[in-house]
Amino acid sequence: MRRLQLFEISDHRWCPESVRAIVTDYLQFGVKKWKMDAAIASLLRRALRQAGQHQVIDLCSGSGGPWLHMIRDVEDEGFPVKVLLTDKYPNTQAFESARAVFGGLFDICPEPVDATHVPESLRGFRTIFSAFHHFHPPVAGAILQDAVNCQQGVAIFEVTQRTPWAVFNFFLTSLLVPFCVPFMRPFRWSRLVWTYLVPVASAVILFDSVVSCLRTYSADELKELATGTGAKGYTWEAGEVKLAHAPVPITYLLGYPG
Repeated sequence: MRRLQLFEISDHRWCPESVRAIVTDYLQFGVKKWKMDAAIASLLRRALRQAGQHQVIDLCSGSGGPWLHMIRDVEDEGFPVKVLLTDKYPNTQAFESARAVFGGLFDICPEPVDATHVPESLRGFRTIFSAFHHFHPPVAGAILQDAVNCQQGVAIFEVTQRTPWAVFNFFLTSLLVPFCVPFMRPFRWSRLVWTYLVPVASAVILFDSVVSCLRTYSADELKELATGTGAKGYTWEAGEVKLAHAPVPITYLLGYPG
């Protein structure tokens, strides 16, 4: 299948923040349900150790991404990790909730952060979870190039995949939204409103999930984008992690100086 750029409803400013939050919350719920966070944590822990980095700058954080479930797993004995949550459209309510629960493990950036031009003051290993597919190749390449130019590590993880099987699975799981919403945490009244009173959540999640699959980069394409940065002295690794309990593999790219 050829990658299609297309668009997702939650990409746009006119999409209400509470609807955008449902999309990211549902994705986060699925990652936890399918136990993908453990595999992601293992890969990321290894990359952070290799890079010697304890500070993480999470880009495109949405509602906090899998960090809320896996921060303890990424941390290792004698290797503490602190995460700064950032986004182009910061969900400050979700960010504040994460900080309230985990205290000093999380910082938040209330100002918009462009993943292609991360402020010099934000130094640390950069992560992007299930959002890299939003960017067409020139912008995706610019995100990696900015990390290289600043000599910072970067990790990309995608839980969608550009295959007919993935499209079929995400189509089916999107139909389960009304049954999953009561179990999502933290509780939000807005989810109930958009799911049952004004039932648009299922349609938005279904549309965005299928489009996400059609936009997702393959491991080979991620490696090609990384090679295009012309980075010298960087270690790059791209691949897939297949999990017995998840419908599709996790696609990832890791890069760091050294």
